[in-house]
Amino acid sequence: QLAHDANFRDNGPFASQTAFLETVFAGFAAGAPPHHRLVLKAHPLEDGREPLRPLIRRLTVQYGLQGRVHFVSGGKQAGLLRTARSAVTVNSTAAEQVLWRGLPLKAFGEAIYKRPEFVSDQSVQAFFQAPRTPDRDAYLTYRAFLLATSQIPGGYYAFRSRRKLLRQLPDLMLAELSQTERLIRGEMTGAAATQHLRAVS
Repeated sequence: QLAHDANFRDNGPFASQTAFLETVFAGFAAGAPPHHRLVLKAHPLEDGREPLRPLIRRLTVQYGLQGRVHFVSGGKQAGLLRTARSAVTVNSTAAEQVLWRGLPLKAFGEAIYKRPEFVSDQSVQAFFQAPRTPDRDAYLTYRAFLLATSQIPGGYYAFRSRRKLLRQLPDLMLAELSQTERLIRGEMTGAAATQHLRAVS
């Protein structure tokens, strides 16, 4: 997650990546079994404003974690999550992939997905020692509601994804009712939409 991102700054408890990583390293060193490893994944748009490699090297030595810490600067998150035991974030949207896979998640900041049914409220040390598994059914209900009311296929980082997104935005922006309002009025059907609304609200 980018430390200069507004979501990190305004909706999280840390003033910098340094503060966040110090908390994570301290919790991991105190709680994680000695055979576990800490893997840190850089944001795809990380630009070095806060040099991460020297910071990670310093914290690795400081907490006696030599040989147990790995920094990944590229690649896709999905490959890492296939063999992960748990994940920690401030409030990155990448956490949705973690929850989709049923992995335990610790989120420090405010986020739409930060709900007690599927995000751990354990201390960092306790989380790394024995992380609580999210309620899969609760997450799937939340996800179905989110997809029905606020998510649009597309993306920002590729021309094809932007084109797909922009084809849909004008109609949604100019609609008399939002997707959520349509769901409340019973105008949306499929996948027991009204049941999802009751379960999430």
